[in-house]
Amino acid sequence: MPVIWYGHQVQLASDRPVQFDEPRGAVAALLLELDRRARATLHEQIFAGVRARILAGELAPGVRLPSSRRIADDLGVARATVVQAFEALAAEGYVVTRRASATRVAPELPAALQLLPRRGQRQSASAHPRTAPRLARVARVLAALPAGTPRLGAPPRAFRPGCPALDRFPVALWARLSARCHARASTALLDGGGDARGHRGLRDAIAAHVAATRGVHCSGEQVFITSGTQAAFDEILRLLVDPGDAVWIEDPGYLGARHAALGARARPVPVPVDADGLDVAAGIARAPRARAVVVAPSHQYPLGATMPLARRFALLRWAAAARALVIEDDYDSEFRHRGRPLAALYGLDEAGCVVYAGTFSKSLFPGLRIGFFVAPQGLVDAFAAARAALPPPAATLDQATLAAFLADGHFATHLRRMRATYRERGEALRAALAADCAGALDPLPCDTGMQLVAQLVLPAAITDRAVATHAAELGVEVGALSTYTLRRRMRGLVFGFGGVRPPQIRTGTRLLARALERSRRP
Repeated sequence: MPVIWYGHQVQLASDRPVQFDEPRGAVAALLLELDRRARATLHEQIFAGVRARILAGELAPGVRLPSSRRIADDLGVARATVVQAFEALAAEGYVVTRRASATRVAPELPAALQLLPRRGQRQSASAHPRTAPRLARVARVLAALPAGTPRLGAPPRAFRPGCPALDRFPVALWARLSARCHARASTALLDGGGDARGHRGLRDAIAAHVAATRGVHCSGEQVFITSGTQAAFDEILRLLVDPGDAVWIEDPGYLGARHAALGARARPVPVPVDADGLDVAAGIARAPRARAVVVAPSHQYPLGATMPLARRFALLRWAAAARALVIEDDYDSEFRHRGRPLAALYGLDEAGCVVYAGTFSKSLFPGLRIGFFVAPQGLVDAFAAARAALPPPAATLDQATLAAFLADGHFATHLRRMRATYRERGEALRAALAADCAGALDPLPCDTGMQLVAQLVLPAAITDRAVATHAAELGVEVGALSTYTLRRRMRGLVFGFGGVRPPQIRTGTRLLARALERSRRP
């Protein structure tokens, strides 16, 4: 391998240690390069260069290095600079220095070096199966689960599920509120400490908001800030479910619920979803003594069903009798396209068995990474005790900004604007599917939120996963409905239309039509 050595090109074999002068038993030269414009100091560059070559096996254990004076002359630096670098290498055990004796590479490195890739080589994940840490069974199970819709890059595109209308978010307003919070930040806020349950101002603002809009009457003491819905599920199930306990999950349903149940070492029990949401009778038949259920009664994901009042009461009666926990996922039910949003299940609960979970990542922007859950009064102390030794779940200044956004009425205004936007975009998607994909896809009703499911009506040999793969090849993101199921056999595509403007929606369905045509070919 050619390298530049003080202005001259020389040949260096990268697959074996540097040759050294055998009679003297010393490396002829270190082949270092210094950049005097770099931020790193000269002695740091010398340290890093020698260390890298030792770890790469290019300087053999026990070999004698050139003297500090010779290296200083070769590099054109002060001898003290080289001495400082050697002292740092000796302190970390890479070299051995003795007074009135040569500096040598530490002799005890060979065993460690056998585990390190040489320069220019990549280390595969299975390079050392006998020495790699063993994974727990739950980690192996989680790794085998489907990952959901493939992502084709950072910018939102047709038809990424779960992506809100970022083009309609009031960025300038948020920036002003953030600047105000930074300017007025107290020492406690800047320190990032405080209550592990979250910023009290945000918790109070959330309590006021969900009471007014979702019928969830609670105090700020009952609100716990999280980094999102998934984090809420993980925390709740780990605290209230023992390994092996049965947990109902919707089938098809949100993949994060399955991940959370497995992460808590529970036993996920798939319960079918029909036009009225989770089938409570089927759940009781499959696991009558389940410890918990994760359910989205107001807007089921991904099918979009709404659970009627009779089935809600049936679910609550079962939970109270079984002493089971109901985790209510209310991720985007505030975006009802017409009329007022439906009241939350939490407001009907008299037994104290419902935990209400929400997120601002869907209603505002995904990068915010702030969610919350509301615990029934009887579980507040248990959740608070579990949180006591933990850091705040999100940046305190972001929490303070969000608190101001809610308290000043901006969030309510944003929700009203988004309901109209999502109604327009949902109707545009249905019209585009009718124009471009009729006969191949049959869209389900959509009156809430920012996603839609269309059933695949092509021959059974054509899978929804194959269609999703062909769509991805054309730059279109759609989810395969079958990846959201456990027992049920369903074929369809999951569309997110929240982050896509109507002109881009039509472009996306035209590309999707081509993907469907590709799928028909033998």
